[in-house]
Amino acid sequence: MSIELTDFRGKITPETHAALEAVSRATGKDRSEIVREHMHVWAMEQIHGASLLHSLLKAQGLAGIDGGVSGNRRESKGLTGSDAK
Repeated sequence: MSIELTDFRGKITPETHAALEAVSRATGKDRSEIVREHMHVWAMEQIHGASLLHSLLKAQGLAGIDGGVSGNRRESKGLTGSDAK
């Protein structure tokens, strides 16, 4: 069973495009597959970092990622637009 993939379209620099094309030609992999693999590794690193941060905060008796303030200060106070001054 394969995982469901989400379509993403974004702009890349000419250097990134050239590097992807070179890797694609060298490996025979599609550029989207190469990017997907790299982004997955990056995402897993972010998840791991967030998990470590949560554990460290909880160990120090602080609010972890499940109990802290969400959004920025204005959002947490319910302030928007002209109210935010």
